[in-house]
Amino acid sequence: MSDYPLLTANTITLRQFDYFVNSVQLGSLSAAARRFGITPSAMSQQIDALESSLGRKLFDPRSRRSRLTKFGREFFAQASDVVDSARQAMAMGQTFGDGVMTVGTTPTIAQKLLPPLIYRMRHERNIDSIEVRSFTDLRELYATLDEGALDLAVGPLEQSTSKVVHCFGEEELVVVCHHSHRNSFDGSWKQLVEAPWIRCGSNSDLTDAVSREAGRAGVHIRFTVRAPDVTTALSLVEHGVGIALVPKMALHGSSRHVSIIRLPRPIRRELTVHARDKSQHVEKFLEAITDSDLVRKFGAAGLLETRRTEPTVVRREPVPAQPLSN
Repeated sequence: MSDYPLLTANTITLRQFDYFVNSVQLGSLSAAARRFGITPSAMSQQIDALESSLGRKLFDPRSRRSRLTKFGREFFAQASDVVDSARQAMAMGQTFGDGVMTVGTTPTIAQKLLPPLIYRMRHERNIDSIEVRSFTDLRELYATLDEGALDLAVGPLEQSTSKVVHCFGEEELVVVCHHSHRNSFDGSWKQLVEAPWIRCGSNSDLTDAVSREAGRAGVHIRFTVRAPDVTTALSLVEHGVGIALVPKMALHGSSRHVSIIRLPRPIRRELTVHARDKSQHVEKFLEAITDSDLVRKFGAAGLLETRRTEPTVVRREPVPAQPLSN
């Protein structure tokens, strides 16, 4: 440990670190200033103060702060780590709880699949405190897991930096309409394209699936209404607003005013559990989700087609950092 105190008369602030790192990452002080909602001159003053405290120039004076000095490149690598660590610490402060298992998932899985799992976790796996966080945007779910703010993520997940990945089954995606319109569709995409479509969320993988299937049929889907989640989309379908693609499990216990339009080719996707590490909480969750009795109940209820596979532990080698070039 260094004998020199961190705080001196010319104290460097975390804000200055953040300003400097963002200036480099965004390519200019002006862009960083816009991100933080301050003027370019205020940003420049903070960088001046940082350089004064360091006693070194971070930017080449001849480049109008568009190119780093040799010291600036080395300092940027260290400052980036400081900013990242601070963000992770803040995230931990918002989510940390003694003995709390935090699960991130989609709204449909949170409502239909997790309740029996949580019951088992609490009464048979001795976990008293469980927090469920719902995400309509899978990219946000990925990012939150990678930041360490979740113990595990459950859903139609494909790519992440997780060390533990376990596929526990498949779910079917179905097109639904108001029951009074069920005889108006033969299931062909050339006919479905004529109907008003309800879009689930702004960055939903369901929208991608609709566009992908329609593209294979050579047609283009017209979305007329945007719903924030599957539950709202189903409510709109119940009122005859349009049709939507939803997970079949979302229909479990739903209104009789909703009918499924049979497609010529079923749409299915894998459901997986992703975790950064195989902690005790993760192991107990995997034990619960692969319990044979619960597996049979999921299948009987039509929630999903289950699989019996072993969890996969993915070993990833650290990637060496690349130096910042001029």
